Amino acid sequence: MLPHRAATGLIRIGKPGRDSPVLVTGNFTLTVRRLREALHGYDAWLLVANSKGIDVWCAAGGGHLTHHDIISVLRTSHVADRVDRREVILPQLCATGVERRRITEATGFATLWGPARLEDLPAFLDRGEQAAKSERFMRFPGWERMEMAAMLGVPLLVVMLPILAGVFGWATMTAGGAAVALFVLGLFGLLPWVPIHGRRRFLTFTVFAVGAALFGCGLLFALGAATAAHLTAVSAAAFGGIALASTDVAGFTPWYGSYINTFHNEAHIDLVADRCTAAADCVQVCPRDVLEMTPEITKEQRRVQITKPDWCIQCGACIVQCPTDALRFRYDDGRVVEATTIRRTRMNMVGRRSIEVGD
Repeated sequence: MLPHRAATGLIRIGKPGRDSPVLVTGNFTLTVRRLREALHGYDAWLLVANSKGIDVWCAAGGGHLTHHDIISVLRTSHVADRVDRREVILPQLCATGVERRRITEATGFATLWGPARLEDLPAFLDRGEQAAKSERFMRFPGWERMEMAAMLGVPLLVVMLPILAGVFGWATMTAGGAAVALFVLGLFGLLPWVPIHGRRRFLTFTVFAVGAALFGCGLLFALGAATAAHLTAVSAAAFGGIALASTDVAGFTPWYGSYINTFHNEAHIDLVADRCTAAADCVQVCPRDVLEMTPEITKEQRRVQITKPDWCIQCGACIVQCPTDALRFRYDDGRVVEATTIRRTRMNMVGRRSIEVGD
């Protein structure tokens, strides 16, 4: 939930040699630990760059992990003295804020994109550092949805339960806490099947709030504490808990843009076709499979096409990586933001591109 910094620098995975792969990550402690677990049994060098203790995707999107940080750790770790291969594997999700060509220009290390999720790294390495198309798509499995539910629900319960217990007693605390916990977990568990984006999301949140209230009141009746005051308190806790948990559910997923970031003026990916040279960098880094290459036979005819515009989460990775600035954002109010601005700025906590990143 909060930034937690691991040490930066070079880590040995197994018994790496001069031909072993070099992988890069940020210094969020949870990421480093899970990466080491995922790579158990492999020989590799792991470069941990300073991402201010934030996970790779959030750090890159917010200006806390840039190509400057990766260039710095490449130099200070002296990994070049330990390997013959001048190539590093970057996490795909850092593409929102890391310009890989700048890394090559500064260090001489070529770069390639690893898969979107770290658990796919073993398969990626086994097939000769090639990512399958399905590994470019950002999945959100059930176990991870439960982690996010706990991240939101536990602090909420820590604040709410003592109030319910102190004012209304243990029965109300039990009923209110159980209702909020169960329905927050249920909301995240059912994310693939219930609408949480667009206007229909309000129906989803209302149904969950009503369900939580009815469940909590039913528990009160079962516990023999169903007074008017206690029923009101449990209902208020249920509606309040679901309301807080659903404030920006979409923004806590890798599938949708934040409500805050798209409020009243949504951005859409825009292709300037005559600039496109079919480099396909954008296709490699898109975590939502929004872009594809056209099926023309000759290389000269190939172009990128936007096949799933509604799936775009406005992360900007494709814009940052396009070598010819063929992609940009176009907003509902008609405003156009070109690639140079996207590369120079990052998003703050309320989704505004107000953070300047130096050259």
